[in-house]
Amino acid sequence: MATVYRAFDETLERWVAIKVLHAEVAGEEDQIERFRREARAVARLSHPNVVAVIDAGEDDARPYIVFQYVEGETLKDRIRRLGQLPVGEAVAYAIEIGRALAAAHGERLVHRDVKPQNVLIDLDGSAKVTDFGIARSLEMEGLTQPGRVLGTTDYVSPEQALGHKVTPQSDLYSLGICLFEMLTGGVPYRADTPVAVAMKHVREGMPDVRGRRPEISASLAAVIEHATAKETRNRYATAEEMVAHLEETLAIEAARSGEAPGEATTVLRQLSSDTADFVPLRVRNHARYVAVALLGLAAVALVLAFVAGRTEQGTPGGAAPQGSGNLRPVRFAASA
Repeated sequence: MATVYRAFDETLERWVAIKVLHAEVAGEEDQIERFRREARAVARLSHPNVVAVIDAGEDDARPYIVFQYVEGETLKDRIRRLGQLPVGEAVAYAIEIGRALAAAHGERLVHRDVKPQNVLIDLDGSAKVTDFGIARSLEMEGLTQPGRVLGTTDYVSPEQALGHKVTPQSDLYSLGICLFEMLTGGVPYRADTPVAVAMKHVREGMPDVRGRRPEISASLAAVIEHATAKETRNRYATAEEMVAHLEETLAIEAARSGEAPGEATTVLRQLSSDTADFVPLRVRNHARYVAVALLGLAAVALVLAFVAGRTEQGTPGGAAPQGSGNLRPVRFAASA
C-alpha cells in the first residue's frame, strides 16, 4: 500500500521518514481516505511511545506523511536477533506499548494491527508504536466492509478473525500475543495458511507460556492469560488496567531477580511510589547506586593512601618514639 523512505530535512537539518502511497492505489478513494486518516489519527497523539507525525500532504497526486525518524530496529528484528528477551526487558516493552495504546484509546482510536513489526526500538532502548494505517476511530464507520479481516493473523484477536466489531480490547489481545512472543521467541500458533492461524486464535486455548519458559512467574503468566482471553468480557477492560498489572509484575520480577536489564530500569524509575516500593533501591536507581558505590570506593582509597603516607614517615621500627610529634605522655595522679 505504501513505501517508507528515509529523507533529510534541509530546513530543520534532521532525518525524517516519509511514507508515500503506492501509485497503483493512489487513485482509489478508500485507500486515499485511509491514508489521510492515519495522518490525522497520529497527529492527534502526542506521546513519547508513539512515532510522531511532522507533516502530511500530496505530491503529484500521491499522498505522503512525514514521520519522526527513529534510528534503531523493530521489535520483531530484536526478537529474531536475540530469541527470548530478558523477562524484565520484555515486560518493560509491553508497558511502553500499553501506554501508547492507552493514549490512542483515549483519543478513541483502535490500532488494529499491534505487532512487533510495528514497534520501533530507538537507540536509547525505548519502544515507539507506529503504523496506524488501519487504525479505526470509534466515532467513524464506513471504511471497513462488514466481515473483512484487518490485521496480521499471528496477532489477530478472535473477534477480528471473525470479522466482528473491533474494540480497544482487540489491541490488548494483540499486545498479549506480542508479550508471549517476546518471552518465548515465537508466536503461540502456527499453521500452513494465515486463515488457519486466525482460526486457531478463535478455537484453541493459549499455550502455557511457562511450559516454554519455566522461570516466568505465575503473576506474569496470569497477565498474558488475562489479556488473551477469547471473550472480550474476560479480558482487561482498558489498557491502563493492563499496564498497571504489568508495572506491578515488573516490580516483583526485579525484586525477585535483583536486577533490571535494559529498558526495564528506565520504566522502573517511572513507577508510582506504591508500586516502586516492591523494587530494591539499587535496582530502581541503578545509576545513582553505582555512583554512590564509586564515591565510597574512592573515599576508602584516599584513607588508605593517607595511612600509608603516615606510616612511611615514622621510624624504621615503625613506631614513633614516646613524646615525639603531637604525642605527649599522660601522667595519672596517684590515688590518696
